[in-house]
Amino acid sequence: MKRAKPIIVANWKGYVQTPEEVKKFVQAIKRFPRLLAACDVMLAPSYTLLSVLAALSKTSRVAVGSQALSPSAGGAHTGDVSALMLKASGASFSIVGHSERRSAPASEDEENIRQQTLRASEAGLGVVLCVGERERDPSGAHFNIIAAQLSSALAALPQKSLGKFMIAYEPVWAIGKTAGEAMQPSDLQEMVIFIRKTLTQTLERAGALRVPILYGGSVEAENIAVLYAEGGVSGFLVGHASAKSESFIGMLQALS
Repeated sequence: MKRAKPIIVANWKGYVQTPEEVKKFVQAIKRFPRLLAACDVMLAPSYTLLSVLAALSKTSRVAVGSQALSPSAGGAHTGDVSALMLKASGASFSIVGHSERRSAPASEDEENIRQQTLRASEAGLGVVLCVGERERDPSGAHFNIIAAQLSSALAALPQKSLGKFMIAYEPVWAIGKTAGEAMQPSDLQEMVIFIRKTLTQTLERAGALRVPILYGGSVEAENIAVLYAEGGVSGFLVGHASAKSESFIGMLQALS
């Protein structure tokens, strides 16, 4: 069976802050249409830049989404951004449960993440669900953490939404490391197999096998190709390295 195109989700976090930076980034990557055609590219800017990026990406292959969303459907929730607001701004997906959102100051718990998954699905948005352990346990307890995170969020996911659902495995201990210190392909493959097995135990088998599994954690142009070739993943969730067009293009080239 022919392997699908690699997926690369760029989480810009707070690194890209102005419309001018967005415009410069989009102009740079549009110079490489072959690379954009070879990968499924998804960009997640801050809330304030969603509509700007959506407008600039309208004629390209790039999908635009958010880095988070409100667990509420709207109403008396000051400062929250609902799934419907995101969709109206041009988003087609949202990242949910990122490790930085699970910790302080946001401190999103499993119920909050479950509600975000539900709200995104109700609005017709795709979901990139992040799961990952803070540290590796020699006894394998970290596998239980991943299973619990998956089962909680999946309880809110309607079967009809599976076609827009992805898992992003991002072990917290691997974030901020050099490419050489980050996750090794053999360890990543082991986790991918475990996640796939957990999905088949929770969802109907055919649907579970179609869910893309991404990896995030110190992904750079230097290690992205080997992680893709040997790690068993469908693609990547990339943070800081995705916010600069030069390094992002380098990763696209490595995957093409």
